[in-house]
Amino acid sequence: MQIEQVTQLALAGWQTLLDRNADIFRGMLPGARIGFLSKDDFEPPSAMMIVWEAGAEGMRASYEPFPGFEKVKIDLLFIADDAAIQRLHDPDTPTPFSEIKSKVRRRDILLYVVRPRDELLDCGYEDFIDSLGLSFMGACR
Repeated sequence: MQIEQVTQLALAGWQTLLDRNADIFRGMLPGARIGFLSKDDFEPPSAMMIVWEAGAEGMRASYEPFPGFEKVKIDLLFIADDAAIQRLHDPDTPTPFSEIKSKVRRRDILLYVVRPRDELLDCGYEDFIDSLGLSFMGACR
């Protein structure tokens, strides 16, 4: 998202979303980071991404410049159009994580796994990824 679009989606709205769904992130260790990036504008240096970062007090939302795929410092990166991102931000969306799940399955939201699977497990991502209905551990656990 470009800087002027970012200011329209207040951090307070993202934080409310994270706080309402804290149980999904409960197993994540401090430092785990999830990013959302607009597919309508992901060219550095103007692109901004929404970052959800696990800390001692739970998940916190922030905006950061998108430095490019080679330099991004997140674990998972979701890329969606602006309308999908705005819908997730909307407090009237009753089940935002179900929407993420269905949109990832339909490829309306692209998911890039930036860190290796073992590192994601070590950071506590299993429950989050399972909540999205995504295959994480494979058929054999």
